[in-house]
Amino acid sequence: MKVLKVIAALIYFIIFAGLISLHAQDLSFSQPINFLPTAHTDKAIDITNFKGSFFVTWKDAGSSGNIHVSYLGNQNSTNFSANEATAGNEQSAHAPVFRVVNSHIYALWLSTDGSLKYIINNSDTSFNTESIRTLSFNIPTKLKSGITASTVDGKLVIASHTDSKYDMAIAVIDADNNGILKPADLQTIPGKKSGEYPFVVTLSTNIIRICYKSSSDQGIYYSDFDPVTKTWSADVRVGKSKTQVSPAVYHSFNTTRLFYIWKGYKQDNHLYYATETEQGRPNNERALPDFFTTTNPVSICTVDDKKFILAFVGLDKKLYLSYFTNYNPARWMEDFLFPAKGNLTLKDIVIPGSHDAGMSALNGTGGAQAGSINPCNTLTQTQNIGNQLNAGIRMFDLRVGTFKDQLFIKHSSSDCMADAIGGGYGERFKDIMDSVKTFLDRHKKEFIILTFSHFCPTEASASNVADSIVSMLGKDHIYNNKGKSIDQIKLNDLSGKVLIAFEKYSYPDKMIDSNSMADAGKTFLNFRRKYAATNQITNLVAAEEQFFTSMKDGVSKNDLIRLDWQLTQSSQEAALVCNDFQDEDMNPVINGVMLLTNVINKNQSITDLAMAGNKYIIAKVNGWIKDGVINKNNKPNIVYVDAAGAWITDYCIQLNSKPVYN
Repeated sequence: MKVLKVIAALIYFIIFAGLISLHAQDLSFSQPINFLPTAHTDKAIDITNFKGSFFVTWKDAGSSGNIHVSYLGNQNSTNFSANEATAGNEQSAHAPVFRVVNSHIYALWLSTDGSLKYIINNSDTSFNTESIRTLSFNIPTKLKSGITASTVDGKLVIASHTDSKYDMAIAVIDADNNGILKPADLQTIPGKKSGEYPFVVTLSTNIIRICYKSSSDQGIYYSDFDPVTKTWSADVRVGKSKTQVSPAVYHSFNTTRLFYIWKGYKQDNHLYYATETEQGRPNNERALPDFFTTTNPVSICTVDDKKFILAFVGLDKKLYLSYFTNYNPARWMEDFLFPAKGNLTLKDIVIPGSHDAGMSALNGTGGAQAGSINPCNTLTQTQNIGNQLNAGIRMFDLRVGTFKDQLFIKHSSSDCMADAIGGGYGERFKDIMDSVKTFLDRHKKEFIILTFSHFCPTEASASNVADSIVSMLGKDHIYNNKGKSIDQIKLNDLSGKVLIAFEKYSYPDKMIDSNSMADAGKTFLNFRRKYAATNQITNLVAAEEQFFTSMKDGVSKNDLIRLDWQLTQSSQEAALVCNDFQDEDMNPVINGVMLLTNVINKNQSITDLAMAGNKYIIAKVNGWIKDGVINKNNKPNIVYVDAAGAWITDYCIQLNSKPVYN
């Protein structure tokens, strides 16, 4: 199979972007994405993290199929091309698995003759598919159903199902200096019967735990094996769970916390999970949303102590990934800023910001060329502001206009839509204010910054917008600075409030201050920023590097430094982009010209450009910090992006822990 060009965007979404953040109890997770569109399988897939890079393995659909391994990329890489390989002509009827042991990563599978075969990596990004090896057991045995793997004391542990009807078995396997697996003893697990293969995980005490579906009542049980005394503990049931396939158990977040996950019983293909520490008894099972459905076991891959990836096979036999975090981005400030940083100011931290924040939908168009306006040249965000708040975004750039006698967020080439070449109306203003109010009522420690600009006196004057804000939010939710400058306002003072600033206007009686965007400004708040105005990532990077270099000695007291990271459509792109949105009433010849122009010039929508450009932020900013381009004097206070989501919240949390912010 050829390298898939769509991998970059899809892996970016899951591993890096996180997409829409959803919640279940103490977990946040993204909606699943089909990340290898041409791959299909009818068995489980496995995903793993090897030296910070991600790999996935699967078999082709069918009674037996080829074994595939694919390198997906590094979380912070700017190149997410996939390197896929097939393990020769090897066939299997069962799911392959990965396991990292010491400095090697193994892909293992059961051959059609019941033998256990494997390949080993030959680099950090690829496997040696030329050398396919067979693991021998001291007593020849055929395995069936499938295998899972773990490690104990630097050795490989495999769990499988023997050729008898209900017997499960494990083996602890050593390797030589080259990683070649040595012959091993396969031990039948006494007194425990299952028609499916067990999952295996090693506890922090080097005790091996198997999790399996009982053949008697279909319940999910676990039992612990001491490899020194070779004894087994009594069975423990996981709540009232029942399933018809192998349940999975993994360590999550690089901790002693275990994550049990399984599909429902009989025709119930939903996923259920329970989580508990190694010594705790998991009883409270919870269901994942309806879009997590499968007929197979699932796989979990730890990213770090805050994140893991869930991989599974959908009912359509396609491969899906979802990104899980063990913090709720809706309350990240409460968890990561308070109380430790409560006495700091906005100048001491960094928060995620949303450019043209309310343009996640197109509810109307305007201007002289309203017919040329479409989602591709107007939408800057993939989530509405309510969802952005829950994803952790805390600064919002808003421009307000009037459409059908109501206030809407707008995106246009001029302050007044009547003067614009063209523009669009996004989210309804009242919906945004209601989302802000509801969010603050639920999250008393979080704070929000709303900035307003591009006022049109004949359409939605600053005064009218101010009145609407106070009416919709209520004064209790608005921060009153009482004459303090931005460098004097403590984070503790902002908790549970929204700080509102209008470009060029202020209304002290309504607790609305003024802001500017200049090298120096006398307003309450001045954003120091550099708008690169380019659709080329190299130009954006160069402009931002020069911007930070120019401020290496510091900025004024009323300045907040904003890293503006947007790739902008050219005028041609904005006019002709996205043939999917062609006007059905337009002359077909003109439509054909537009299509050809887009193909030749590789024109992209605003969100396409964002997906391409956003993946560079982490690598570039980390590099600038390392090289001293960004220091304590000029560190960004807002990272301001298109397609904002939990991914940028994750990164701001990381930045706030770096020395330049401490």
